[in-house]
Amino acid sequence: RITLAAPDGRPLPKWSPGSHVDLLFDEYSRQYSLCGDPDDRSCYQIAVRKETDGRGGSRYVHERLAVGDVLRLRGPRNHFRLDPDARRYVFVAGGIGITPIIAMADHARRTGRDYEIHYCGRSTGTMAFLDRLARDHGDRLTVYRSAEGTRLDVQALLAEPAEGVLVYACGPQRL
Repeated sequence: RITLAAPDGRPLPKWSPGSHVDLLFDEYSRQYSLCGDPDDRSCYQIAVRKETDGRGGSRYVHERLAVGDVLRLRGPRNHFRLDPDARRYVFVAGGIGITPIIAMADHARRTGRDYEIHYCGRSTGTMAFLDRLARDHGDRLTVYRSAEGTRLDVQALLAEPAEGVLVYACGPQRL
């Protein structure tokens, strides 16, 4: 997790659950979902999974970025808006796809909306924010760990559509 703040301490632009920022460093421009508290304009929170076979952005963040470094960013922008008129939300996340989903689930909880979270990963040790999700959303959270033989049955989850229920999913292509 990385905390980003304005060097002069000024409030950052407003954002809503599902928003992302573009980090601009060296020759890289990468998008990262905001996963903090939209009401806290003193900073943004992002999470960056280190991908050794990635295109370089995550290696830069993990190997070169240091506390106090100044970064350029664009945004926030939101192409994954949470519909405020839904009767119920079903959130599905795979791996680091939990980052926009956690902000959405936090918002649903804060506003008293009905929701459930389905979080898929290889193993407990590879799943970001798992402790926080269990603490803040425990009874609404179902965790699936493929290395331990539990997998989300997407067909069963979506078998009976219901009026006013919206599904938000973020994760790897295979999800």
